[in-house]
Amino acid sequence: MPEILIIGYGNALRGDDAVGLHAARELERHFHDDVQVEVIACQQLTPEMADDISRSQLVIFLDAAHADEPGAVNCKPIWPSNTPVGFTHHLDPASLVAAAEQLYGDVPNAFAITLAGWSFEVCNKLSRGTQLRLPELIHQAKRLVADHRNHLPAAVSDLGTLYAAFARFVD
Repeated sequence: MPEILIIGYGNALRGDDAVGLHAARELERHFHDDVQVEVIACQQLTPEMADDISRSQLVIFLDAAHADEPGAVNCKPIWPSNTPVGFTHHLDPASLVAAAEQLYGDVPNAFAITLAGWSFEVCNKLSRGTQLRLPELIHQAKRLVADHRNHLPAAVSDLGTLYAAFARFVD
């Protein structure tokens, strides 16, 4: 099993919601010869992913954001949710990481990288703004992979770095 798992997800028929899929496909091309990296592009997160997540050392989730300023790219650590895991059609990264912990006893380092989109209307292409910001999302995913391989703290926002350092301190 590869030690690094990248999961890009979103609805390909809802404009910028597909940004995670586009990023995953580009990262698949980039890491195609790298046996330590597995990239999944999918419509939605599913309960079966908990097994793959539990076997990984690093998991990166790539998705669109709706609430942030359009064009904002954010990277934040994912912690297992404290609520009981109920498998529905609306899983999020925290509930999947929690499922991996509850079912298999292992929790990898996990991060979500999101890009806030401009348009989520019914269409099958990204908005111009999202197309221009997509390379930044991809760059941040590559940087997390490189930092993991170099055993460096993840290069995330100051708050994310603080959370990660705190988690290592209390472990």
